[in-house]
This record gives sequence, structure tokens and C-alpha cells, in this order.
Amino acid sequence: MRFFIVALTVSCTPHLKAEESATCDGEALDNSWEVTVAPLGLQGEGYGRGEVVPDFCLDDQFGERISLWQFYGDVILLDISTMWCGPCQQIAQDVDETWKEFRDQGFTYITMLPEDLDGGDVGLDDVQSWADEFKITAPIVADNEGYAYDVEPNQVWPVVMLIDRNMEVIADRIAPNDAAIRAAITDAL
Repeated sequence: MRFFIVALTVSCTPHLKAEESATCDGEALDNSWEVTVAPLGLQGEGYGRGEVVPDFCLDDQFGERISLWQFYGDVILLDISTMWCGPCQQIAQDVDETWKEFRDQGFTYITMLPEDLDGGDVGLDDVQSWADEFKITAPIVADNEGYAYDVEPNQVWPVVMLIDRNMEVIADRIAPNDAAIRAAITDAL
């Protein structure tokens, strides 16, 4: 659920300066998403309410490496879904509309896919297929590094969590339906 329309952003977010850079796996980020720099010293703590969520570096549906923390300053909805999951497919139908409705208010919707239709690893073709199937322009990332399993070790999908502008989890389990997701986003913004 990422997609760009030229618009004014109504949030205060740090923007990259020439001497600053955001990195992913030690490499400077070079992707088409907005990039901000998280404050020095920010440390991931965990996935529970009030904790700073750890960063990740994963490939999106365009084959670009993105970092969760590059969206520092935005409210982020992280939707961890698997391709084989019926409820995951159901919420995917509303992702783009939700993202477009709130993005000008400093909101990013990220879908993370840890498993393909057969429960195996997700590749670029899979995230592109998910984007095409559900007409999603917001970020979709292939999680072949196990980040999703750190969030949900019991593998009960989907997991929908909301992260505030400082990378702290403000809702660690949102009901996987459009009404609950929109209500949580509205409360956070």
C-alpha cells in the first residue's frame, strides 16, 4: 500500500540532509519511498505495546530494499499476512483505499508477507503478485529473514499492529477487519 500522489504532508517528520543518510544493512537507502532518518541512539526493544519496534531491511514489490525506520515520523500500520490466509486476503482488499485516505496525514501502510501460497518463502514475484491481485500501491515486503516469526512465534496470521511516529508500538493486535483498522489509525492520527 504505497503510492504517491503529490500532496502536502501534515506531519512533522525529519527529512534527510546532505550529511545524513538512512541505511539498510550498512548500505545507504536508494528506493522510491520517502526516506527519513531515525534519531541516533534509537534502539529496537520488542513488539509489545510501548516498545520501540526493531528495524528491518527487506525487499519490496519493486525489488528495492526498504527499512521500517525510514518511515520514522509517520504513523505506520504493519500488516503481517501470509498469501494462503483467507482473513489476510480479506484485509488486503482495503489496503490501498486505507493508505490513500490517510497518507497525507503522515501515515504509511506496510504489508509484510512471510509465506507464499504453499507456506514457503516469499519472492519478488509473490509480492508483485499480491500487489497486482489486490491493486496495492503501498509498500509490500517479502520477509525471508524471519522478522514476522519474531513478532508472532505461534504463526497465527494476520497480525496487524500500529506504530507511532517515534517507532513505539501503540496497538500490538488490531482486529483484522477494515473498520477496526481504520478506527485505530484515526485514533493514532
